[in-house]
Amino acid sequence: MELYWLMQAVAYWSLCVFLIPLRYIGKFLPYAFLGGFVYTWSVQIIAVDFLELWYYKPDIFTFLGIPVFFTISWFGVTLIYGFLLYKYPRNQLWIIIFFVLWATAMCIIADNLKLVFMPNWSIPETLMFAVFSHVLLLYVLKFWYHVEELGARENIIGFSLSLLKNKRP
Repeated sequence: MELYWLMQAVAYWSLCVFLIPLRYIGKFLPYAFLGGFVYTWSVQIIAVDFLELWYYKPDIFTFLGIPVFFTISWFGVTLIYGFLLYKYPRNQLWIIIFFVLWATAMCIIADNLKLVFMPNWSIPETLMFAVFSHVLLLYVLKFWYHVEELGARENIIGFSLSLLKNKRP
């Protein structure tokens, strides 16, 4: 399991190359670096080193108790998240739900594989923090790339549910 985070990073970056046209990868690299690498790294340093909420099993490349490939993998996920929100802002509610569930599921998997230990944290807290983080990242994207369709709207829930019926409100 020492290669888990490396394999996760390779898998997520493979998805980036598969899902995102190259011109958009370059466009969203700054957003993904800030939101996926810097933000993830900052959260991990605060949670692991200062608050001692959780800790990781040592990996092939761990720095300050944090697997570096873990943060590199979320850099890739944030690139996909930003691209999908930018291209499909009308589906923002579904995109947020998917990525919140993805982040929570990955935490559950890492916990089950004994790669992360959470003595002062829980899966429900992960879910709630994922909601906060993904909404925060949505608004960063909205203002950085001027995507006016993103964010709060009066009819966002009704509109999102109408997409399931394949009709407009």
